[in-house]
Amino acid sequence: MATDSINDEILDIKHQLAGRFNNDMASIVADAQSRERNAVKLPPRPWKSEPSDAPKPPVSPLLGGTSTPAAG
Repeated sequence: MATDSINDEILDIKHQLAGRFNNDMASIVADAQSRERNAVKLPPRPWKSEPSDAPKPPVSPLLGGTSTPAAG
């Protein structure tokens, strides 16, 4: 089976963390959470409306309650 360098790197980091915290998962999680609190948080990006490809509705309402015939 071929080795995957990304998986190998993740496993190395996992083993380093386990060794540093004596395999105590609560300590590993607490460390990750403390580093997460120190991370830079960016403001959310402004939402921009994108034009739709859907056909536009008619500008004026149909008069007299009539409807257009079905396409077909």
